[in-house]
Amino acid sequence: MKNTLLFFFIFSIIGCTQENPKFDKLIYRTTGCFGTCPTYYLEINNDRTFKLFAETVFKEETSIFDFELDSAKMGYFKGSLDEVTYNTLNKKIQMISEPNYKYYKDDVITDTPTVTLIVQRGGDKTCYNTFNPTNDFQNNVINFLNNICSGKVEKGEKFNTDYKFDCF
Repeated sequence: MKNTLLFFFIFSIIGCTQENPKFDKLIYRTTGCFGTCPTYYLEINNDRTFKLFAETVFKEETSIFDFELDSAKMGYFKGSLDEVTYNTLNKKIQMISEPNYKYYKDDVITDTPTVTLIVQRGGDKTCYNTFNPTNDFQNNVINFLNNICSGKVEKGEKFNTDYKFDCF
């Protein structure tokens, strides 16, 4: 009996030092702007599969007045993240989940896309919604998710989402 209690005590201590649990679902949404900001809706599940709706994507700019849509990168896509990308994403999500992490600036900006990131773990969800992200949030999280959205994935069928953006 004592050995069993000792085993559970040690297991509990070791269990407490593990990383936070991985997310169950991550939802990322961007809005457009007056320029060439892409508009994405991305869902990533904990089995590394994802669905992407790339509503508006522009070709690489050749001049400041060139706003040509890139129809090859627009539409519904599906895919799965490789293990390294998924683990890197999970570490980034753990980083922003720290209680004192600030993901937005208080300054007023007029023409930037609104970025919404929702992280679901179990029945809990954490919402990050900003049109003025900190440099750290922009460089480490938003750019990483935009790279996933602009990567090479296979065309998928249209999908509906039942997700309600009730975080704001």
